[in-house]
Order: sequence, then structure tokens, then C-alpha cells
Amino acid sequence: MKIFSSFLLALIVTTLTANAATETWSSVVTGRELELTISEPPTNHGGGVFPIIVYLKNLAATRTGMESDETILKDFRAANYLVATLDYAHATNACAPFINRDLGKLRDDFRAKKILVQFKCDDAHIYIIPEGCRLKRDVLYYADTNRPLSLDIIYPSQPKQPVGALLEFSCDNQNRFGNTSLSICSDTLLDAAAAEGFAVAMAGHPVAPPYKGLDAMPDCAFRIKAAVRTLRAEGATLGLNGKIIPVGFSRGSGMALMLVTTQGKPEFENHGAHLGTSSDVQGVVVMSGRFTYLDLLADDHMIPRYEKVWGARTNHLETWRQHGALDYLTHATQPLFLTINCSEAPDALHQMTVLRSRLAELHSDAEFHLDGEPRGHKVTLDPEILAAMNKYFKARLNP
Repeated sequence: MKIFSSFLLALIVTTLTANAATETWSSVVTGRELELTISEPPTNHGGGVFPIIVYLKNLAATRTGMESDETILKDFRAANYLVATLDYAHATNACAPFINRDLGKLRDDFRAKKILVQFKCDDAHIYIIPEGCRLKRDVLYYADTNRPLSLDIIYPSQPKQPVGALLEFSCDNQNRFGNTSLSICSDTLLDAAAAEGFAVAMAGHPVAPPYKGLDAMPDCAFRIKAAVRTLRAEGATLGLNGKIIPVGFSRGSGMALMLVTTQGKPEFENHGAHLGTSSDVQGVVVMSGRFTYLDLLADDHMIPRYEKVWGARTNHLETWRQHGALDYLTHATQPLFLTINCSEAPDALHQMTVLRSRLAELHSDAEFHLDGEPRGHKVTLDPEILAAMNKYFKARLNP
């Protein structure tokens, strides 16, 4: 009996070893190598190309999802993900706003083929998921026959109390969670917010590729309202509290702002999924982008493109007006969080100035942060700005 038990134990250990490997990954925020345990799925249905989940374990932030790691990881593998568990061993800085540097490096390393080099990774499906959280993919929010639009939701599983959610419209029109665009833009906001206990959702951008800087109206408004309603309706079954803040950078910034400026305007409702659900949002984070087409720099390189599609502005003023998210704002709204990099392009800096001026005219509260680290067209990694943003999230999303 003892011999059989020893044999069975050895067989179990051998099986686990065959399915899991361990390597290390160099962390910026801890200054040391972290253990990375790699578990392949039982079968490979992707022709050798793996969707990836990087599962963050033993973070400094308080765990929100109470479901066990074992159950969650088992289901990820069964769903055909290659799971890489990254153990932070409760390092002090393994939380926002510091962990964003690591999250950015993770995505950079995937893009540069410096991590999991022995595997063919599916760059369109690389998810960074904190402990206690699950992933729900391909939630349809707008059933366009030519290009159905969906969102992916990362959420705390079995939270002690319902949580709020962030909604971002992807900068990648082809792959909503595409690692390449997230890496290039240093966009770590959803990854870090999930690690802080919020639910996060990435929605497919309303405009089909290739993107040419033109957001069709009112179609875009119809679609983004449907995304909010879908996240709110879906969240009711996932342990979310119904509070949502859209986040926008670059081509997603106007979409996020539009959800605030068109709030309460019935002409943008009654399209897409969950028509009986509210499309209201509880705030917005707006970064670099275009918000109005009525106040552009004279040398803005996009003007000829706008004129070709909309006609000369002097003759088609109303057409130019209806495409700008800011131009729907007629009165003070809930507080906004604004940030932009100091070395952004002049036209982007001008747009942020115009936005801030309009909000000031309407006596609408807005918190503004200029990122002083010259990094161009990228999402901030400044700890002070990210800490302020996290505080904003907690104030607007917590009950």
C-alpha cells in the first residue's frame, strides 16, 4: 500500500511538472526577479498560437475577489489559455500607482518577444489579470451585421461587496485588447485598476479599421451608449454596483468624453443592446485627443481631410459641430479627470486647452494634471498623476 501511494504521488508530481514550468521575470518596481510559473492548457486548439493570461499573485493591494486561485486558474487552462502566474510575494510597491511601470514593461516584453519566448503568443489576446479575478470575453454590445461590436470584462469573482467599473474604448480598431497598441501607448490603466479591485472592460472601437481620424456621428454615439448599457446589465450578474467611468486616450478620448456631454439627450438612445438600462456614467477620464472641430490650429494637418469629407467649415458649420464631443456640452456636468503629456503634439495640447476653457466657462469641475515627463503620445506612468486618478476612481465608483 505504501509503495502504491508513493508511486501515485510521484505520478502526480510528474504530471504537474509536465504541464508547468518556472522561469523568472525582471520587475522594475521591486528591483528583483519574480517567479513566473507557466501552465499550458490541456489541449491546444489554436494551431500552436496561445491566448495568454498573466495572473498576478500576492499583490500589495487588498484582494477583492474571494474565489480561490486554484479554481480560477483551472478554468483558465480549461478554456485553452496559456497561464503565466507572476508571484509578487506581497512586495510593498505591488499596487497602483507603482505597479503601472511593471504592467507596461510586461506588455513591452511581449511585444519585443522577451517573455514566454518558447511559445507563439496571440498578441491580440494577452490579458493581465490580478488574483481573484475572472475574464468574460466577447460580450456583444452592438449587433452590426458588418462588424459586431463586443467588450471584454475583467472582474473580481465573488467580491465581498459590489464594485464599480471602468470602460475604455480601444485605441486598436482591429483587436480591442491588442497588446501592440497597449504597449506602444503605455496604456496600463485598466490593468492597474483591476489590480486595485475595480472591474474593467475594453470595448471594441465604434469605427472599423483602417482608422482615418473620422468618427461618424450619430452612429458612434449610438454604439458607445450601448456599450455602457451592456456593461451595466452584464455587471448586475457579475457582482458590479452599476457605477461606470469611461476612460479615453487618443482615438478613444472623444468617445469617453461624449458619454458625459450627451448624457440625458434622448436622441442618442434607443439603439443597440439593453434598451431598458441606463447609459449614464459617473465621471470620465479624458487624455490626449480631439474634442471639437470648431477650434483648430490653423496648421492642423487634419483639416484637409475634414474638408474633403464634411465640406468647408464656413459652409457646413453644423456638420463640423455635430462631430465634436465637446460641442454637445451645454451645462456643468459631473467632475472630470483630465491629463496630457507635456510633449504632445501642438494640436493635441490645443484641444486640451479648449476643453479646459469650455469647462471653466460652464463652471464645470475638472481636475487637470500635466505629465511633465516628456514621453509624447502616451498614457501617463507618473505615480502622482496615477495616484490622483485612483483616488478619483474610488470617490466616483465606490458606494
